[in-house]
Amino acid sequence: MNNNEQVDVNVLVAVYNQKIAALTNQNILLEAKLQSLTKDFELEKEQLLHQLMDLKGPPVIVNSPKKDKGKEVD
Repeated sequence: MNNNEQVDVNVLVAVYNQKIAALTNQNILLEAKLQSLTKDFELEKEQLLHQLMDLKGPPVIVNSPKKDKGKEVD
């Protein structure tokens, strides 16, 4: 093994740890972003559903006309 092929193990471990830390941090940030987007989506969905319900208005109940059995018509 010549000098060009030798790697200091301490340097290798340090670089490895830096890369793992960077990737872990990136992964954590991406997970947080995903959770934020999911939360925002759910809030927006709820608001749109409420708007839709408001536009439709209250449900209309139609009663059939009742016959007045107590009165006789001449």
